Amino acid sequence: MYDKKRTAILLPAVLALALIFSACAALGIAGSSAKLTLTPDKTVLSPALIKKPIVVTGSGWEAGEMVVVNLLPPKGVKIKGSAEGDPVGIANGAADDQGNLKTTVGPLAILMTFFQVGWSDAKMKPDFSKATPLPPGDYQIEAIGLLSEKKARATLTLLPPPKKKK
Repeated sequence: MYDKKRTAILLPAVLALALIFSACAALGIAGSSAKLTLTPDKTVLSPALIKKPIVVTGSGWEAGEMVVVNLLPPKGVKIKGSAEGDPVGIANGAADDQGNLKTTVGPLAILMTFFQVGWSDAKMKPDFSKATPLPPGDYQIEAIGLLSEKKARATLTLLPPPKKKK
């Protein structure tokens, strides 16, 4: 049997919940639980990173979705070839069937972005004498799914090199 009192109470509540869920979906809040982890998340900027690079893992993307990993330079940090504050691509990969990502920051990204090396003209080898490495500090790393636009962030801390023994 139709109950006017119950309908008068439930209908506005249901409409309010629908409005909240719609707003969350439009803002990317609902279902946007992508997560990102860096291994290691603290490191000294050294050539050892080329042999043992930073591994980027995450979850929460669509199955098979391409994910781009960017370094977001803090204010005042300039990276060669990009405008101040612009994100710089350091890795990419495809999410697996469960929406998980695993990729590494490759040697070219380490040389070009983290060390900002120069290049010898003759043999196209990295020239560390012309390098302007990123300064120690905290750097935001952001992964973005190209289809879902889901984002996740993690912090990479570049530590100062150890003091040389005298």
